[in-house]
Amino acid sequence: MHFFTFLRRVASGLAAFCLLCCLLQTASAQRQSNNWYFGNAAGLDFSSGTPSPLLNSAMNTTEGCATFSDQQGNLLFYTDGLTVWNRNHQPMPNGTGLLGNSSTAQAAVVIPAPGKPQQYFVFTNDNNARPNGLRYSIVDMSLAGGLGDVTSKNIYLTAQVSEMLTAIRHPTEQAYWVLAHRFGSDVFLAYKIDAYGIRPGISSSAGGVHSADPAGTGAIGCMKFSPDGTKLAVASKAVGAEVYDFDANTGLVSNAIKVTGIHQGYGTEFSPSGSLLYFTTTGNQQLFQVDLKAGNAAAIAGSTLLISAIGQDGATRYVGGSLQQGPDGKVYVARPTSEHLGVINAPEVRGPGCMYVDRGVYLGGRLSMCGLPVFMQSFFYYDGELKMANTCFGEETTFTLNMGPNSPAPQSTVWEFGDPASGILNSSNETIGNHTFTAPGKYKVKLTRKFINTLEEYTIEFVVQPLPNVNLGPDRQICPGTLTLLDATTSDATAYLWSNGATTPTITTSTPGTYSVQVTSSTGCTQTDEVIVSLLPVPAFDLGANLSLCEGETTVLNATPASGNSFTYLWQDGSTGPTYTVTKPGRYEVKVTNAEGCSTSDAITIAYKPLPLVNLGPDRVLCAQDPLTLGTAQAGASYKWSTGATTATISPAVSGTYWQEVTINGCTSRDEVNVLFNPLPVVNLGPDVTLCLGKTKLMSVERPNATYRWQDGSTLPTFTVTEQGTYWVDVTNEFNCTTRDEIKVYYLTPPTIELGNDTTLCYGDVLTIGKELPDVTYLWSDGSTNATLDVTKPGTYRVTVSLQDICIESDILTIKTKDCVGGLFIPNIFTPNGDGINDNFFIMGLLDPKNNTDVARWELSVYDRWGKRVYYTKDYRNEWEGKGFSDGVYYYHLAHSQDGRLLKGWVEIVR
Repeated sequence: MHFFTFLRRVASGLAAFCLLCCLLQTASAQRQSNNWYFGNAAGLDFSSGTPSPLLNSAMNTTEGCATFSDQQGNLLFYTDGLTVWNRNHQPMPNGTGLLGNSSTAQAAVVIPAPGKPQQYFVFTNDNNARPNGLRYSIVDMSLAGGLGDVTSKNIYLTAQVSEMLTAIRHPTEQAYWVLAHRFGSDVFLAYKIDAYGIRPGISSSAGGVHSADPAGTGAIGCMKFSPDGTKLAVASKAVGAEVYDFDANTGLVSNAIKVTGIHQGYGTEFSPSGSLLYFTTTGNQQLFQVDLKAGNAAAIAGSTLLISAIGQDGATRYVGGSLQQGPDGKVYVARPTSEHLGVINAPEVRGPGCMYVDRGVYLGGRLSMCGLPVFMQSFFYYDGELKMANTCFGEETTFTLNMGPNSPAPQSTVWEFGDPASGILNSSNETIGNHTFTAPGKYKVKLTRKFINTLEEYTIEFVVQPLPNVNLGPDRQICPGTLTLLDATTSDATAYLWSNGATTPTITTSTPGTYSVQVTSSTGCTQTDEVIVSLLPVPAFDLGANLSLCEGETTVLNATPASGNSFTYLWQDGSTGPTYTVTKPGRYEVKVTNAEGCSTSDAITIAYKPLPLVNLGPDRVLCAQDPLTLGTAQAGASYKWSTGATTATISPAVSGTYWQEVTINGCTSRDEVNVLFNPLPVVNLGPDVTLCLGKTKLMSVERPNATYRWQDGSTLPTFTVTEQGTYWVDVTNEFNCTTRDEIKVYYLTPPTIELGNDTTLCYGDVLTIGKELPDVTYLWSDGSTNATLDVTKPGTYRVTVSLQDICIESDILTIKTKDCVGGLFIPNIFTPNGDGINDNFFIMGLLDPKNNTDVARWELSVYDRWGKRVYYTKDYRNEWEGKGFSDGVYYYHLAHSQDGRLLKGWVEIVR
């Protein structure tokens, strides 16, 4: 916050504030902007707080320029984009020949090099979007005896940009942004400068196009960041006036608002808070104000106010000039060829109240031109205000600096509390300053915040007020029921607040406790004192709560206190002992008095209740599993059994003694009964069973001293099953306890398997034996489990069939073999290519070689790979030559017409 802004805020509440303390707060500007060099050898010095002319400039520039000073406000160097002059107003070594242009609206801007305290980046910009474009050079102030040297020069960044440059500090990093605009487009270029150098430009498309007219005049104009870095304003001959959002974390420009009523813009500047925006125009040389707090985009766009026509004193001029905020919070207006700058004295005030003065600052006879120095806009961001809490002696006073949402974090913070008696606690490096001052009196507190090559200083003066005197005296004891007076009266008090809510100087109480009072003095400081009011000891005893006893019970009441001695007792009937035995219902009361004469009384009422009735009946003898229920339900009763059960009844299943306690209204009665369960006979006919037809099952349930009855009325201990059905038996033991068991018996019809008579096969023949039966499994002598078996060899073959693994049958067949026909040779390849060799599927031995007649008649079937029969003859004579068949593998069945032999195989056709 600027000093003048702070004073304005304080004035509104000054009367009330002076009742509390005397306060003065100041915030020092960032002094890097204290020196201005511009125009025709013009300059201003803001070190005193009021600008005064500088007459030592070596620079003559039509428009753009930049000046940079150190943290103490000492001039370092200045430039017009062509030459860099040192503080002695001499060109630096290598400081000439920069490729900017003194006729560029914003020809240069200077950025401290992050992490390199002696180095600075000088960004330059050519005019009218000429080819030199945007470049930068590096100044090292550690060289040339501290006068500086240009160590690198004219490093290229990009070509053909508009004449505008602006810069801002990064909100969270030790870095900066430099913003340019590509000519002939709507593209902004944001360059991030950090400890690694200058990063590649980040492009944003927003707003109007800076039109590429042949003369390049569409490039003319200025742009500025708001001091907090959240907004961007552009004044352009091409687009007039626009305002945007800027994200200082990402470098992106967005949300363009076209301001109405402003044409051919040139200069622009924000008020210190960023709430109001100012524009100048070329040609008609007008000054406009825009309200950025007007509401939505349309409201902002339409909030344009004409403040003044610039240069009304008759001075020669040809364009409206640049705008630049000064370290004093005012906005200065360049007036071409004038010996004065215009000044907006109250830039935070809407409308004419901003107090624009056309001839605001005299330049000592030097001339202003179109431009003013371009500074990094963060130099003008003072959204800070020192706040403090707790200014009364003995309290820890807290100092905070209220900053805006985009205020960057400093590299370091130093609080100086002006309290040397506090020793090492007189300073702090914490973000929040906390200090307990050693005595009442006047103090001056200073806050210094260090940034990259930047210092901010804030001071505040205030008075630590003394506390009012208050004394409630020593703690006190009173007897119960006795009143005591608590007095906090003091001459310098203006208000009292007791812990019980009273607001009088005195209170009376008979209640023990800690009583505190807060006394407020005329300076608003408070002092608190407290006193403990306690009661003298009284006999502490308790006869207990009222009792309800059960019929026949007695109880002894004891009134002896837990501590102390020398007590006297008086009961309701005149008894004087410490105890009393109760045998009947009634009210019993006693008064106990201690040696201090303090008494305590207590009383108790005792009632008697009847006992509940409980009867479990006579002892029982039962068979196991016979049902038995003991107990009955009673209204309002609870139950406890010997088993642990708490239900009204139980159903025991084992022999034993069972008791029940029944409780009603806290009174309990008990009864018990003996129960004997004789065992049941054990009977087990086994699980249900399935037999093969013709089988029998013998069931036996014989037990000592038992009788039997089967489902058919028989009474023997055994029973033989011969047919399917359900069978059961009742067995009764010597205790006349009976058990029944049941079994179901099923019968299966066995499968029939017949392999036939033994037989003889011809060599090579195949005989299929066996047959498919329902619901059975098969096991052949070779381990196979199919229903049938193909036999080709001599031997004995056995099959076992099983129905549910219950009915199992087997059969055996013996096979012999003989040579029924001479041997055959069947090839597996032939080549029907017409060469006379192996052109037919020729089976040797198929025909008698002597007379080429049948040895035996054979039937041939040929199949393709999908199982489709493609060739067939009942009497094959080696005539198949594969005509019309494609190359590949085919499968044949060769069947003997007499003995039924079947030969299977494959043959391949290859041409």
